[in-house]
Amino acid sequence: MAEPAGIFIEVDIDEKGVKKLLNHKFEEVDFGKKLGYYFSELLYSCDTNPSNVFIFNYNSKTNKCFIAWLLSRFDPSDIALFDAIMPIISSVKNSDTIDYAMVATTYPEVLVAYQITNEKVRKIAADKMPVSVAEHLSNKLWSFSDNNSFPEPKKALNKRNYHYKNFKNYYKKYLLHIEEVEKPGKISIATKDKPYHLFDKFYTYDNKVFQFRSYTNQIIELPKADPLTLRNVSGMLVDKNFIFYDKLTSNSPPKSVDRQNNSKAIWEWAIAASVDGDSFNYVKEKWDTVYWKDKDAVFIIRDHVPTKLKQVDSETFEYLDFCFGKDKTHVYYRDTIIPIDVNNFELNKSGFISDDKHIFHYEHQIQLDPDTFNVLHYKSDVNPFIGPFILEDKNGKYEYKRETELKITKLIE
Repeated sequence: MAEPAGIFIEVDIDEKGVKKLLNHKFEEVDFGKKLGYYFSELLYSCDTNPSNVFIFNYNSKTNKCFIAWLLSRFDPSDIALFDAIMPIISSVKNSDTIDYAMVATTYPEVLVAYQITNEKVRKIAADKMPVSVAEHLSNKLWSFSDNNSFPEPKKALNKRNYHYKNFKNYYKKYLLHIEEVEKPGKISIATKDKPYHLFDKFYTYDNKVFQFRSYTNQIIELPKADPLTLRNVSGMLVDKNFIFYDKLTSNSPPKSVDRQNNSKAIWEWAIAASVDGDSFNYVKEKWDTVYWKDKDAVFIIRDHVPTKLKQVDSETFEYLDFCFGKDKTHVYYRDTIIPIDVNNFELNKSGFISDDKHIFHYEHQIQLDPDTFNVLHYKSDVNPFIGPFILEDKNGKYEYKRETELKITKLIE
């Protein structure tokens, strides 16, 4: 299934029952043999596949436990073990309420539904799932997001009211085992015939890292990559030392418009210059990332390569929205400084940023009067930054379309 989907469960249960749930024997997990460690395994997988999401939340005020396992590329086999987990949930729940679980997309489109009582779990037809409950479970999932983006495990663990405190203890023990025992040991003995799978299409053996690129049938080495610390940071490959980007080799056929399906292309991985891998991370937006930082600088990504912003103060830099950022001195559109007063500006929901002298919409300067400028109409209530727009100032009304070339047409009244 191309659309993200997963399993979402909410049950009425006291805290004693939640602790029993996490401590319940579960032979399917290699380390710890308890359900808390299986859930830890799911959360850990979100580090290597950061578009997946796992949540284990407990609200002691409402006695509600919410469990979500969302996969960007859903396959029913990925949630198969929940058929064994849900009866365990039922057995430790002491309330006589009827609770629900669903396998669903994020819309939600319910694929499979369940009723959970303290006696049994019963599968019900998807169309018998109460619409209000399905919407509640979907809304519950999105309540843990920030601008429709979920934090990676490390940040999620530090957020209040996110993961249940007792589950955090399981995860810390699991993480210690993986990072200090299991992963280094398996990497050290990996061979070309039996490589160790890091994540996605990346493998290691002989202390080197390789990618298998199926659409070109290539095995490509990442130069000087550290297999123990290599990670995917919102689409960028990073280890403790470097940032890696892919490019066509000098003898490759010309670049195809369809980058991901050019079967004749010959790719290689390279190291980005002057970027610190250990401190490299995205700024604010996990998946709609515009800006990145390391300990010294701020970057945008051009052709997969980090490009440093000029005259930027890294310590005070922050992302605003709509590809705008600012530090203590300047306002930026991507990596370009624009003449907006950093101490006195307005950024509206349609993506127009203005001060008392200038107006910009993304990269375009809008030549209207800033004091009387107003957005009268936008095309989409869901996405009010999508044009065309009807604008006005003291001199009249205008139709504006953000296209390759700026188009502002004055309307005749």
